[in-house]
Amino acid sequence: MESVIERLNAALGEAPPEPSPLDDVHELLKATEDLRVANGKLSAAAIAKAFGLSVNELAGWLRRSRQSVAKTPDADSLQDALAFFERVARLRAVVPQDRFLKWLRMPNSQLDGKSPLDLMAHEERQVVVDFVEDMLTGAPT
Repeated sequence: MESVIERLNAALGEAPPEPSPLDDVHELLKATEDLRVANGKLSAAAIAKAFGLSVNELAGWLRRSRQSVAKTPDADSLQDALAFFERVARLRAVVPQDRFLKWLRMPNSQLDGKSPLDLMAHEERQVVVDFVEDMLTGAPT
């Protein structure tokens, strides 16, 4: 069913606007809502689960003690580092969780033969974030 705006644009001979990557913002937020706790902060425990990691493993990647991350998984001091993981998890808006977990562990020719998780473990998280954002927006890699 056409919207009023679509009918008006058609009557005026105007083409509808091109789709924007921002059209799917709702889906991106929905794909990562399980990574946040009730106060809106990212949770290291939830991120570890979503990425198929142990809290201990994630804590090591973040250069934090397992005890501190387990005690306060939504600490303010973790939010910047956890944001990289949230941005990668946006891929779950278009890929089911089981395939997301496989993708994380598979070597990728566009990542110099490394897996996304290998890069994330070795603090090359921005590379993976940029790669995922390019895939989601259709930007050339």
